[in-house]
Amino acid sequence: MRAAVIQRGAIVAGALLASAAVLQAGIAQRVSLADPALAARIAPGNARIAVTAANSAITRGADVADPDVQGLVVAALKRDTTVTAAIELRAVTLGVKGEPRREAQLFGLSSTISRRSLPTRLWLIQRSVERGDVAGALHDFDVALRTSAAAPPILFPVLADATSDVTLIGPIAQMLDQPSDWRLMFLNFALAHGDARSIGETVVRMRDHAFVKANGLDRVLIARLVELRSFAFAGRVRDAFSEGTRSPLIADGGFADPSAGYPFGWQLTDRGDVGAERAFAGGQTVLSYRAEPGRGGQVAAQLLLLAPGRYRLATRTASASDTRPYWTLTCGEQRSAALIRLDLPTQDRATSEANLTIPSGCAGQWLTLTLQPGGAAGGQTGTVASVSISRL
Repeated sequence: MRAAVIQRGAIVAGALLASAAVLQAGIAQRVSLADPALAARIAPGNARIAVTAANSAITRGADVADPDVQGLVVAALKRDTTVTAAIELRAVTLGVKGEPRREAQLFGLSSTISRRSLPTRLWLIQRSVERGDVAGALHDFDVALRTSAAAPPILFPVLADATSDVTLIGPIAQMLDQPSDWRLMFLNFALAHGDARSIGETVVRMRDHAFVKANGLDRVLIARLVELRSFAFAGRVRDAFSEGTRSPLIADGGFADPSAGYPFGWQLTDRGDVGAERAFAGGQTVLSYRAEPGRGGQVAAQLLLLAPGRYRLATRTASASDTRPYWTLTCGEQRSAALIRLDLPTQDRATSEANLTIPSGCAGQWLTLTLQPGGAAGGQTGTVASVSISRL
């Protein structure tokens, strides 16, 4: 694991900040007095109150090696050698003084006493990072996230960033395959705030497809990738979680399968003035469209992943409209004119078709059906029986 992924400064800073916040959360019996230093003087035999006073001093700006702070730490350890907060403060001080062996011994002792202390886990993670021990670091990530409610804000961003290292994607995916209370929270965080491509590579490597699909993580990831116009990768994610079925060039071209979800299935407009929906007419499923007088616009859209080459686009009406709705196919990566416009026939049960070329650099294409504003008093209605595309 590269030190650049999890920097020592960030981990040490996290441990020191934990002295003021996280460590206090781990104290079994937090003193509620307004003046912890006074409380330590009032109850000199209470080790935990002494640690609280030390943490309070650090919060106010005292150095961890300050004699007064260390006096409280030493006093706490003399009274109770099992208080991990005091052990950690003493270990940090020894590290600052250049005594790494004794520092390691004390953090090891803290880990033996309790698995729940976050500063100890942070230190162990950093030590594994410095040794190139990926398995050890990820083990302590998992322990910290399982045992400390304060761990996610500190470790989620670090773990999300770690997926940018290609050597870590496999091990992180294996860790995420193990059931835990935190993995769904992490993946939701990473998909919302991390790099969608590196997180996507990690999700694709996971073996627990049932978990990914049950929580809709594949759909969220695809949506993020489409926003980034990373269409080919979005297709990889779709295929990885499609249970081995081969996707057709157009999904649900006969409008009979509402399970085909957008963007690799139809997104249908449903507004008061214009819209489209699946329907059953004349013994077949159709796409029924409507628009009020003078209204129009896009009513259906789907993302295609056609390789460069020559194709034929064809469509068939069930019942036609004289306003001539039309299909367009446009490159998703480019803000350019449509590659093709294909008007629907003006006759019932008629077919129209046209040839087109998908150029290089056009990995994703938007197929859309648009209604032109009509002037009829009753508005416009019609049905499309099918739309298909075939390679020439």
